[in-house]
Amino acid sequence: MPDPEERRIIEFEKLNWLGKTVFLAGAAVETTAQLLDKALEKAVDLVLETERAFKEGRDSPVEDAKILGEWEDREET
Repeated sequence: MPDPEERRIIEFEKLNWLGKTVFLAGAAVETTAQLLDKALEKAVDLVLETERAFKEGRDSPVEDAKILGEWEDREET
């Protein structure tokens, strides 16, 4: 009995239309999953770096904050 971990080599040209559809859909799902995984890793890295910078009291892209204007959001009653 073949090892379940062993990957089979599939010749795309020998598949029927259903096999080709399933093969392409599987490839699309795998690619999408990898892209989402990379995007989530980048987002987590960004959040962790931002939190670390906040706790250390530094924010590299912002040198000095300048207040341009103030106003009251609430109406006085």
